[in-house]
Amino acid sequence: MPILTIIQRMNQPTTPAAHAILPDQSANLHNLAMLQKHFPSAIEVTPDGRYTVNAAQLQLALDPAGVKVEEDGFELRWVGKREAYNTAFTPAQNILEPLPLESKNWDTTGNLLLRGDNLDALRLLRHSYFGKVKLIYIDPPYNTQSDAFIYNDNFGVNQTQILEELGYDKENIEYIKNIYGARTHSGWLSFMYPRLLLAKDLLRDDGVIFISIDDNEQAQLKLLMDEVFGQDNFVAELTLLCNPKGRSQDKYFATNHEYLLAYSKTELDKGSFALAKDEEQIDSEYNEIDADGERYRLLELRNTHREFGKHNRKNLYYPLYVNTLGEVTLFPMNGEEKVVPDWEDGFEGCWTWDRIKAEKDQMLLIGKQIKGRWKIYRKSYANGSSRMLKTILNDKNFYTEKGQKELNDVFQNKSRIFPSPKSPWLLQEIFATRTSGDDLILDFFAGSGTTGEAVMRLNAEDGGSRKFILVQIPQPIDPKKQKEAHKFVTEELGKPATIFEITAERLRRAGEKLIASQAISDKASQHDAAAMPVDIGFRAFEVAPDLDALIFQKPLSEATQADLAHFAAAAVAANPAQQALRQERVLHNLLLSEGLPLTTRITEVLAGRLYLAGDVAIFLGAVNGLELADTLNTLKASNTPPVYLTVYAPWITDDNFLQNIKTQAESLGFSEDKLRLRG
Repeated sequence: MPILTIIQRMNQPTTPAAHAILPDQSANLHNLAMLQKHFPSAIEVTPDGRYTVNAAQLQLALDPAGVKVEEDGFELRWVGKREAYNTAFTPAQNILEPLPLESKNWDTTGNLLLRGDNLDALRLLRHSYFGKVKLIYIDPPYNTQSDAFIYNDNFGVNQTQILEELGYDKENIEYIKNIYGARTHSGWLSFMYPRLLLAKDLLRDDGVIFISIDDNEQAQLKLLMDEVFGQDNFVAELTLLCNPKGRSQDKYFATNHEYLLAYSKTELDKGSFALAKDEEQIDSEYNEIDADGERYRLLELRNTHREFGKHNRKNLYYPLYVNTLGEVTLFPMNGEEKVVPDWEDGFEGCWTWDRIKAEKDQMLLIGKQIKGRWKIYRKSYANGSSRMLKTILNDKNFYTEKGQKELNDVFQNKSRIFPSPKSPWLLQEIFATRTSGDDLILDFFAGSGTTGEAVMRLNAEDGGSRKFILVQIPQPIDPKKQKEAHKFVTEELGKPATIFEITAERLRRAGEKLIASQAISDKASQHDAAAMPVDIGFRAFEVAPDLDALIFQKPLSEATQADLAHFAAAAVAANPAQQALRQERVLHNLLLSEGLPLTTRITEVLAGRLYLAGDVAIFLGAVNGLELADTLNTLKASNTPPVYLTVYAPWITDDNFLQNIKTQAESLGFSEDKLRLRG
C-alpha cells in the first residue's frame, strides 16, 4: 500500500459540514500524534494545513530496524478506492431520531435497532461504541442479479469537488459517479470498503468479524479484508453447506454452499474459537469414570503423526517406566519396564508431552498392554473439555431451509415473507465461539433480524446477557415481486412496506416466543420486563436528517449571533409536544457525543433543564446559582453522582449562566476538564 495511505484518516478536510457536537477526528488525531511523536522528521504540513508523510524521511528513520517502506507493492486496486476511503471518515450529516413507540421495553432493554443507511449509522455509532463490540456478523449483498443492491453512497453536491481534491481526473470522476449501486466489482468494493473500515474501529482488540459471502465476490472480499484487518488476522474461511440439494438452475454445477470469512482485530491465542462440548458428545466420548465420579477418556501419549519423531522432536523422546499395575513413573524404582515412543516397525516417534509436563501431571498417565506391548495413555477429563469447529459446516440445522422454517414459525405464516434467511442455529454457533456475559454483537445488514433472535436464544441457553445492535435500511418491498411480504407488512402489521418492519416484527415475535417457551407467566412477559431472564426488548432509532438544526453544521465557535437567534426563535415557536420531541432528540444525540451507550437511562432532574445520563449531568436550560448548587450537591451525594457537566449551549439563552457555570462548577468540585459545552 502507498505510504501516504497510512495517514489518509488524519488528512481529511475538517471545515466542511463539521459537527461540533459529534467530533469525528479523535482517532485520526491520535494516529497523527503517534507519528509526530515517533517520526517527527517524516511529518510535513502543507501551506493549506494538510499533513503529508515524507516517505524518504520515514525510510531513513526505519533503516536501522531493517524495515523497507514500499511506495508500490501488492494491493487490491480499483477506481474509486481513495474516494471510498474518504467516505468512511466523512463526518455524519444526520442525527438519530428516538422511536420509543416502535421499540420494545424501551426503559429496560440494552439492545438497539437502527433504521437507516448503515454507513451513516456506523459513523454515528463510532462515537459511543469505538472499540466496544466483541463480535460483528454481516450478511451483505452478494452483488448478484437477485440482490436488491439499493445502497447508493454519494457525497451530494460536493462530490465532484471532493473527488478533484483526492486527485481524480475528469474521466475517472465520471466513472466513479456511475458505479454507485452498480453490480460491478468496483461498485461493490467502494460500497463495502468504508463500512468495513468503520466496523474495524468498532471492534474490541479481542473482537472478531464474520462475513457471509458467495463465489461472486468471495475473492475480492478476501483481498479487501486482508487490507483492512491485515493478513495476519485472517482466522478462517468456513464453507457452509446451506442447500444440500443444490441450485439446479446453475450453469455448470449445482451450487450448494456459501462461505463465512472470519477475521480478528488482533492476533488471538490458539483455541480462541473452541466451544465447550455438549452432554451428548461427552457421553459418547468419555467412557471412563474415576473414583470421584468424574468422566474421562484415555488418549495415547505417543504422537500418532509420523511426521513428528525423535529426528525433529528430541525433547519429546525419553523413556517412561510402567509396573505390572499400569502405574507410570519417569524413573525406574522397582523393576518397572522401560517404554519409549517407538512404533511397531521400529520408527522412533515421540511423546506429545515433554518431561516437565509428564512429571507435573504424572498422576494422569496410565500404562496398558496392547498385543503384548506396553502403551502409555493420558487421562483426558470431560470437565472443561472443548471442541473446535470444522471448516466445513454441514450441520442440518445450519441449512437455509431451517432458517426459512424458523422465520415462518415466528410469523405463523407459510409464505416466504423474507427469502432465504440465515439459520439462527448457525449464528448461535458462531456467536458462542467468541462471546459470553454481556458482550456486544453488531449486525449492520440485519435483514430479517436473525442475529437478534440468535442472541436472545443463546442468552436463554447459557444464561448470558449479550446485547445486540442491528441496522437495517428501510428497503421498499415491491408489491408485485414480493406480493406476500407486501401484504403481510401493510395489511397484517399496518406498517409501511419496508424490510425494516419485518426486522422489527421478527424481534418482537421471536422474543415473545422465547419467553413463552420458557414458561414465563403472561404477567411477567407483558408487564414486568425487569423480571425476565432474557432481554427480549430493543430501543429503536432512525437515522434522520437534522431538520430542526438541533446540531450545528458548523463548529460553535463559527456560529454567528444570527445563528443563535434562529435557534432561540425555533425553540420558542415550538409547541410543547414539538419541544418535548426536540429534547428527546438532543438528549439521545448527546449520549453519542459523551461516548455513552444509546441504551443509557436518562433521568429528568429539573424539568426541561437538567438531566442525568450515566455519569453526565446535561443542561438544556439555565439554572440559577442557588438552585444549581443545591441540585449538584444532592446529585453528588446520591448513588450515581455525576462526574461530568455538559451544557447544550444553543438552548441556553441566559448569558449569565454561560459566563458563570465554570466558576460555579469549580466551586462545587468539578474541575475545568469535567465541564463541556456542546452545540
